[in-house]
Amino acid sequence: MEKTLGALSEKEFEELVERTIDRRLEVWLTQLADALIGWQEEESAELQPEFAASLRRALEQARSGEGIDLKSFRDQMGR
Repeated sequence: MEKTLGALSEKEFEELVERTIDRRLEVWLTQLADALIGWQEEESAELQPEFAASLRRALEQARSGEGIDLKSFRDQMGR
């Protein structure tokens, strides 16, 4: 069941934000660590498929308007 941001409890909202950040950063941090470790070995290394897919999803979401600007987010949160 989907809820609007205003219908979420503070705990539900925090959990949602934490899960979202965890998912995004997990792939990005793995890519960064791999890049740093293998940097000297492979100067022209390609992006890992998971990282590239995550970046594509983020760009598609931004282009389709799925994102929200900070002012609108604050307005929805009543702050």
